[in-house]
Amino acid sequence: MSAQEEEDDANERKELNENFVEDHPSKGADLASSSAVNMEEQHIHNTKVRNFCSGWVHIIYISIFSVIGVTARAFIGRFFGGDCDPNNAVKDWLYPLSHRICVTTNGRTEQYGGALFIDLPVNMFGSFIIGFFTGHSSEWPAIPFLKHDHPLQGDEGLHLGIRTALCGSLTTFSSWNSQMVLMMDGTANPYLGTQVISALFGYVIGMQVSIVSFHTGRTLSSWFQNRSNPHLFDSNLIRTDSELHRCNRQCYWLSPVTFSLSIVIIFALYIWGDVYWGINFYREMWIACLMAPLGTITRWKLSTFNGKWSKYPWFPLGTWLANFSGSIISAVLTAVSFLHLVKGADGVDVLAGLSLGFAGSLSTVSTYVKETVELSDKNPFYDKKAFSYSYFTILSCCFVGLLVYCPIVRYAG
Repeated sequence: MSAQEEEDDANERKELNENFVEDHPSKGADLASSSAVNMEEQHIHNTKVRNFCSGWVHIIYISIFSVIGVTARAFIGRFFGGDCDPNNAVKDWLYPLSHRICVTTNGRTEQYGGALFIDLPVNMFGSFIIGFFTGHSSEWPAIPFLKHDHPLQGDEGLHLGIRTALCGSLTTFSSWNSQMVLMMDGTANPYLGTQVISALFGYVIGMQVSIVSFHTGRTLSSWFQNRSNPHLFDSNLIRTDSELHRCNRQCYWLSPVTFSLSIVIIFALYIWGDVYWGINFYREMWIACLMAPLGTITRWKLSTFNGKWSKYPWFPLGTWLANFSGSIISAVLTAVSFLHLVKGADGVDVLAGLSLGFAGSLSTVSTYVKETVELSDKNPFYDKKAFSYSYFTILSCCFVGLLVYCPIVRYAG
């Protein structure tokens, strides 16, 4: 039943009740009281059902876009430098091109330039995307290149999937932090040893470049909004259609079902690459894709702690907890992988999948950068909140990473 049909049915029942009350005054009061109770109970029931369905739709969107994000992160990382490490290069269809680019490095080879870390391009790209879909105001339509009354502007699950899952899984704070910690320690690189200066520059470059990318995304968003929704910028223009067109039930489920089919195809390709080609990278990928939604959902739940610190209500506690815990998990997995404490190819692939999927999606750079910029925008230029949040996150995660990683690689082996 469509929304219009439900509204017509409700009006008809209301009219029948009113006529009955007029014809039977003695029973009218009892009927009105009973009808009110039933309507209230029905409203509560409908609200619970709606919230339950909405929650599951959000989880579906988060899972789908987490898989897309972690897939993009892995292949973009390989494209810009991951395949330049002869010990970790993946000899597949991408290798003939990717092993020649070598813009970034993982800090474990003879190649200098570890400040340009492996995940720098994806952190830039993810920060740009979240800036594009966030814009300069929360009052703006969520999708900049569509009209304000387009049905997708009301799809909250899609918006959550893009901002929280796609951008959060595409960017990663934990892997970035783990590479900087690995470079500071120096044990994993027999060629260059300790690279403290490069690691410190890696933190600064990673932070500043992501902020610039976020601002670029917001600027491009405003250009599209000005084209699609000019009334946002010109007070003389009137919003011609103030009511958002609603999808029917078939349209409501169309987007998640379509994306779900795409994810099934991605999993099938990874399993095919693992079984038919025998490439361990694709085994790591389907394990990472299974783990990524768990990391993203955990981060999503932790975000409810933002603003809950009574002493510092401005501090995004939930995001910091996600990045801090993700950095610990990633540091442990990186150290265990380096020492080969887990025997067998399957165990190594599981460790890589956990690091890439769960720890990588649990942490985020895009949201971290967005919150830093918004703290700067909301407060006077001399205020220290944005500076304190951004560098406290980096310093605390760096410290705990060194505290966890160094003892394992130096003494546990």
